[in-house]
Amino acid sequence: MHYISRFLWVAGGVLLASAATAQRRGVNDLLLVPEAQVELALKGADYVLAGFNLIASPDGGATFAGGQLRLGYEHFWSQQWSAGATFRVLGGSNYSYGDILGLEGNITPGLLVRHSGKIGAFNFGQRLGLEYATTFDVLGSSNEDRALTRLRLDMDRMFPLGAKLALRPRLAYEAVTYLRLQRDENQPKERVIDFGNLRAEVGVRVSPHFDFTPWVASQTSYVNSLPQYDANGQQIRGGQTNLLTPTLGLDLRLTLFSSSAEKDRFQLPTQH
Repeated sequence: MHYISRFLWVAGGVLLASAATAQRRGVNDLLLVPEAQVELALKGADYVLAGFNLIASPDGGATFAGGQLRLGYEHFWSQQWSAGATFRVLGGSNYSYGDILGLEGNITPGLLVRHSGKIGAFNFGQRLGLEYATTFDVLGSSNEDRALTRLRLDMDRMFPLGAKLALRPRLAYEAVTYLRLQRDENQPKERVIDFGNLRAEVGVRVSPHFDFTPWVASQTSYVNSLPQYDANGQQIRGGQTNLLTPTLGLDLRLTLFSSSAEKDRFQLPTQH
């Protein structure tokens, strides 16, 4: 287990380093991502999750551009290790709005394994996920089905402020890459990672039954396309490009307890 944990941290460092080599950079408009969650607490730290979010742009008026339904289950067989299954359904005018902007697929099942540890008062987490994004033409999209891997590293600390009230500041980075078993020779060479999400948040636990998390994130799509040049031979677009999208979000979570659950149970952040 120790060697697996070390491998995940090393792999994360390699992915972060590769993201810094891009030659061009673009910034998209700010997006707002509110989300409501219901979490059923089971025995130990196990849970069943249902969440729904919406995507909106302040510059685009009050219209929501898309939404995502998330379902999940996770089982903890120790304080350090857990595994689970996820299921995401996207809808709206853009089917690439999900946990990370740009991920394609209307229906996306997945599996995950998680390692959690502590260094002093800080909690460290490593989450490795495997998903398969399926897109149906009948829903208005012609994107290809893709398998992808997701690696997230995060750190947080709990600050109790009373019998029930507590703050949980947290910093997380997630890298996502498509699985490529074979590439056509005429296709541009793809980047090491395809998407990244750097997120900072403060979780506020009001009671064992309710908490909310305001967060801010910088989401990045790492693109490699054919370069285009002007009449003077200067590259004007294409090539290796980082497309950044600033996002603001607010997660609202209601926790329901089963008969076997404990009120003082360990609970994951709302990003799960």
